Amino acid sequence: MAKNKYSSTVLLPKTDFPMRAGLAQKEPKILDFWKEMDLYNAILKKNEAGKHFVLHDGPPYANGQIHIGHALDKTIKDIILKSRALMGFYTPYVPGWDCHGLPIEQALMKELKIDKKHVTDVPAFRQKARAFAAKFIDLQRQGFKRLGVQGEWDNPYLTMNKRYEGITIGVFLDLIEKGYVYKGQKTITWCSHCETALADAETEYKDIESSSIYLRFQVVNPTKEVFGDLDFSKPVSFGVWTTTPWTIPSNMAAAVNKDEDYAVLQDDTTQEYYVVADKLAEEFLKNTGVHAHKVHAVRGENLVGQKYFHPLTQKQNPVIWTDFVTMDAGVGIVHIAPGHGEDDFRAGKQWGLETFCPVDEKGCYTKDAGVFEGMHVFEANPLMVKKLDELGALIKEQTITHSYPHCWRCHHPIIFRATEQWFMSIDKDGLREKLMNNLDQVRFFPATGRERMRSMIGLRPDWCLSRQRFWGTPVTILYCKKCGKPQQDHRLFEFIKQRAMNEGSDFWFTDPVEKLMPEGCHCPCGCHEFRKETDILDVWLDSGVSWAAVLKDRGLDFPADVYSEGSDQHRGWFQSSYIPAYTLEGSAPFKTILTHGMVLDQQGRPMHKSLGNSVDPQDVINKYGADILRLWVAFSDYQGDVRISDEILGGPVDTYRKLRNTIRYALGNLSDFEPQKHAVPAEKLAEMDRYMLGRLDTLITEVRGAYKEFNFRRAMRAVADFCILDLSSFLLDASKDRLYTLGASSPARRSAQTALAEMVRSLLQLLAPVLCFTAEEAWQELLKIPAGQGLSKSIFLSDMPQHASLKADPALEEKWNQIRRIREEVQKALENTRQQGVIGSSLEAKVTLKTNDANMQQFLADNAALWPEIFIVSAVEVAAGNAALEVAVAHAEGQKCARCWQWKTEVGQPGRAHSDLCDRCAAVLEREGLSVPQETPVA
Repeated sequence: MAKNKYSSTVLLPKTDFPMRAGLAQKEPKILDFWKEMDLYNAILKKNEAGKHFVLHDGPPYANGQIHIGHALDKTIKDIILKSRALMGFYTPYVPGWDCHGLPIEQALMKELKIDKKHVTDVPAFRQKARAFAAKFIDLQRQGFKRLGVQGEWDNPYLTMNKRYEGITIGVFLDLIEKGYVYKGQKTITWCSHCETALADAETEYKDIESSSIYLRFQVVNPTKEVFGDLDFSKPVSFGVWTTTPWTIPSNMAAAVNKDEDYAVLQDDTTQEYYVVADKLAEEFLKNTGVHAHKVHAVRGENLVGQKYFHPLTQKQNPVIWTDFVTMDAGVGIVHIAPGHGEDDFRAGKQWGLETFCPVDEKGCYTKDAGVFEGMHVFEANPLMVKKLDELGALIKEQTITHSYPHCWRCHHPIIFRATEQWFMSIDKDGLREKLMNNLDQVRFFPATGRERMRSMIGLRPDWCLSRQRFWGTPVTILYCKKCGKPQQDHRLFEFIKQRAMNEGSDFWFTDPVEKLMPEGCHCPCGCHEFRKETDILDVWLDSGVSWAAVLKDRGLDFPADVYSEGSDQHRGWFQSSYIPAYTLEGSAPFKTILTHGMVLDQQGRPMHKSLGNSVDPQDVINKYGADILRLWVAFSDYQGDVRISDEILGGPVDTYRKLRNTIRYALGNLSDFEPQKHAVPAEKLAEMDRYMLGRLDTLITEVRGAYKEFNFRRAMRAVADFCILDLSSFLLDASKDRLYTLGASSPARRSAQTALAEMVRSLLQLLAPVLCFTAEEAWQELLKIPAGQGLSKSIFLSDMPQHASLKADPALEEKWNQIRRIREEVQKALENTRQQGVIGSSLEAKVTLKTNDANMQQFLADNAALWPEIFIVSAVEVAAGNAALEVAVAHAEGQKCARCWQWKTEVGQPGRAHSDLCDRCAAVLEREGLSVPQETPVA
């Protein structure tokens, strides 16, 4: 086989940008390059005069390696910030960590093999917790940096830092002084496993099986006036239904709906009477198996004030009415235990009921529960049912599956328990209504987030701020030893604030009470002796005051432009930030809330170790590279739940490969292009190149708009379509002939290169927020060739274009869209002819375009010179036909040119200098002064 002697005269692509990405190996080197140039601060310096854009980071817990949810969250934030920075915005980004709280405390106890009761040296335990959190901060920081995330990694905010703790304490004490924080007894969610109060945002719902019981609450002295003409020698009982038998000892009342009718049913067997809601009577009989008939009806309001015997104690309790008794389940009469339910507690306050709670912090009954003392409430359930049955109170027991709240830390079922805690009032001075109304001033992505958050604020209870743990910011309150009142003196608060700002919070646990107050401090009752609070603050307040400890304290913009987290934070961090900020500053701490969903496996299941379906982001990075993970994020409809697996990642991998090859091919065709010498003025560009620059302008507008709206999917789909359909499949394909064969100085070739150079630069800048490593790699290759002269040292120190050099021309757009439609028809005909064996390469073809349409005939004739290049064939004819467009394909006449491979009739004709070339190629050799070596054999 002989080497083609003309190969050296053909201008094939040349580039060091490889086809194989090898991202896992290259990306760490790019990170080193960014670190060496201090890219984050270089970007800030470049944009220091630009408009500020602050995305405030919600802090992850510092208690483990990063997981795929972290990768989703941080990548979304980084794409937002990189896109804004490339648009010229000043984009400071301070990453943070939530360092206090139960997850770290429990993980440390597990490591130390101890439980809460074994912690006797609290300051020493806190120091170990601090070191434990610091260890995972470093691990997570490296994981986030490996994703390509830029930020103040050397100066993040940590909720355990001294100044941060000081600001947290300051906010807490300010809220007390403004009257929004109080200490009181309420029924709250309580985790008996973690032995602490829980915030509303710290619960999750799961289905469990429970014992469901129907009980008799026997009426005390029933009368004819209320219950009708009954045989009062037989018992009259209120039917009551509950799924928490363990709460029966705390029963203080039975509640009805005063506006509903209640049926009096007589048991056909025992002749006793049951009172249940008329609408639920049939359901009651069906579920209990009782055979009974209706003998009377009574309005709910007429039952209010009646008394019944407590089934365990025989104490007489009242019937009350409440607005939460509904007719959708049960029997329409609700067992009220103010010590074990939020609604029950409120009803108890309204009706003056005792808040009785014979359950301790471990979830075990106290001595007030009598024979059940020492038993855990859940373990006591079957014994409680048995006891009620023995006493004749049980009508029926069933097992049901229903949704029940669990602790989101340990995942154990929780209880409701009345305790004394520190609370923030959500209703003082109409705060709840103000918070709900002010959400109209905030943008939400997706828009449904506004009503979701508004509804959650409308339904939430007062915020329980205190926790019964060790590792956290202390509740810095002193109590008078004599009268027991919490001290709320302004001078005392200022003293504590100043110490906390200077020292952090550890002094509260190490210093004696005498050092925690200014001299001369005394209670209004005259006592000078105090004890200190031992509880800590809810970690949601810790992270929630980051607007004060980061945005305001570091001199960043307040409110921030964006808060972005998972959609579960509508009831978590978004609220814990919003409530104190609005209360103290009169403003939300954010202008925009952006949320993403959770990451699920390919089958749509949550990821759990027990299922073995977790995806480690580091494994993805090691296999594919961080850019593939980033592209997966960008292509995901992340505002809902997203899925990941090797199969799903195959889509981004395939798209990435096409994008990379398009960039490589484009770079290769610019190897000899020097813009200062070779750039073609806009008015002299080939029409196809002007059309493509117009398409680029449309693309730039679309992509910038998509980034501004956080729609990365639309942005990347648009860029990918442009690269694959417009650039690779059309422009580069159709321009091969002029790029390869017309000679270096050809105006047509230089026109293509002029357009191509602009498109490559712009595409890399449009891709850079997502494919940050690949864009940088390609940018560095561009800097090595003349086409990259004058470009910034890093792509992230450049500016994303606002427009292309030419704007879209609607007439030109329509013309070339028609050309491309015709090209598609020709390509189909070429493929059919190739399948028939008539031709091999499309350059072997001669195409005849036939039409019976005068306008089409004129269009085909006007563009006759374009068709061979556009179709990549050797000859094109236009002829009359019987349809709007017919395409006929035959083998081209003549012989194959040894240089351009087109088939021409002049090739092989005797008496020509280069008889094996077409006239055009022969002219190129002469014009360019290209010498042709003799053919040499190739091994």
